[in-house]
Amino acid sequence: MSEHSHPAIPAKAGIQGKDVAGGAVPRWIAAVAGLTTAALLATAASAQDRWPERLYNPQKADGDLVLPMPCGGAMTFRRIDLPADGALGDRRVQLGGADDKVAYAENTRTDYVAGGFTDPKAKGVRYYWLGKYEVTSGQYDAFAEPCAKPGEESRLPKVSVTWAEAVGFAARYSNWLVAHAAKDLPVEDGAPAFLRLPTEAEWEYAARGGAAVPDSIFVDHAFPMPEGMARYVWYQGTDSANNELNAIGLLKPNPLGLHDMLGNAGEFVLDPFRLNKLSRLHGQAGGQTVKGGDYRTPAADIRSAARQEFAPVDKKGERRSATTGFRLALVSPSLPSPQRLARIRTDWAALPTTGAAPQDDPVKEVEALAQSVEDPAIKKRIAALSTVIKTSIQTRNEQRDRAAVNALRVGAYVADKLSADKRVIAAQEAALATLGSASADTRKQVEDRLAQNRRALDDNLSYYVDVVLAIAADYPDSVVSGQAEVLKRDLEARKVDVLARQVDPLVRRVEQVRGGRPLDRDAVLKEIR
Repeated sequence: MSEHSHPAIPAKAGIQGKDVAGGAVPRWIAAVAGLTTAALLATAASAQDRWPERLYNPQKADGDLVLPMPCGGAMTFRRIDLPADGALGDRRVQLGGADDKVAYAENTRTDYVAGGFTDPKAKGVRYYWLGKYEVTSGQYDAFAEPCAKPGEESRLPKVSVTWAEAVGFAARYSNWLVAHAAKDLPVEDGAPAFLRLPTEAEWEYAARGGAAVPDSIFVDHAFPMPEGMARYVWYQGTDSANNELNAIGLLKPNPLGLHDMLGNAGEFVLDPFRLNKLSRLHGQAGGQTVKGGDYRTPAADIRSAARQEFAPVDKKGERRSATTGFRLALVSPSLPSPQRLARIRTDWAALPTTGAAPQDDPVKEVEALAQSVEDPAIKKRIAALSTVIKTSIQTRNEQRDRAAVNALRVGAYVADKLSADKRVIAAQEAALATLGSASADTRKQVEDRLAQNRRALDDNLSYYVDVVLAIAADYPDSVVSGQAEVLKRDLEARKVDVLARQVDPLVRRVEQVRGGRPLDRDAVLKEIR
């Protein structure tokens, strides 16, 4: 099956969401009883043939990484690329959302994410691997003895597990892979990969579509679903999950090829739950974090930012949830080798100083140092250094201002282009409505040109939103407002009033983003005159 073809979605999965763990004996208990690992593996190999692909990768696609499991099982992973360079390179991402009802937990915040793997064929890219599907009950039971024959129910996500059990499963699977399938494991600087729960930033970056979508789409409430949510997400209602857990791989994937990131089973991540405090997480760590919503979540509440606290115990003791499962990340150590450690030390030494100086103004600090010494020659050298610092700061500020005004100019130009695109499309739509008895060929030509211009409008709108997000991230308010006035005066002097009129709306949208309110693409397009 190709990467872009998918099986028809049945009206109902026909599988109930029950726990199929049964009473299987964990491998470590059998080992304590006197059975060796080799004997157990021999028993498993003889008792269980390799699973059919539908149980671990029902929607095969290019780029899938399939790793073996005990009892003939397997698990599938997708590579998650991040533009980043060097040993300390990472990517700043905007997580969360702007829904006031849940702002205490999900308000927009900045985080950073990076992959531990490098690819010599792809410079400037680092990556990690993430489970293509939620861990199934069949995969969870692959470490039990004796091997059970997997059936259709084994395709259900494994739920009603504790966070500790999910972490323990990742550890058992890592150990088994190193011992029995080391040749299949990715390696970084000689160190084998291992499995763990994904961090919340890793999970949400992948759920939103990662580098496969532009920034303007990445910050939306969910990844693009051109065929409607019901084709991508199991949510509450008779038109979707119907209050039932569903088997993996029945719906379409997100832009990174990941299935059921939203809906079906909520998913544990590695990080403890913390409240939001405006643009950052609060200092108190609580229970576990569950991401993505589940099959009981209403369609209106499906969003990438969704995060809930799962308290591990209540008054009755240990807690489990029939709606909560997990998927695994395949990662490398941060320090896989002495060579990597040496590179990190070198890169760290080259970083700008992060500690706060005794004075915020470096020029004043130098002047204070000059007053603290007696030697006239040293005073003279410090005074000269002060001049160099002033010149450097001034040069930097001028370069920053030029970059800011150019970014604003680009934004104004793209806004004007959007305005022109809207006029062209409106004229073509009017012409199409008046064709009447025109020939089919004539009508098709007009329709084709209209479709082409609509695609161009959508691309330009994405670029415009990207420009707004970049300006908000790279320049402070004082620089944006100051350079906006410079740009307007420049455009007016050159009698380009049509661009000058786009500057103030652009600045307002930058302020909107900086205030933590996402841009609505339809609203932006409607406002552009």
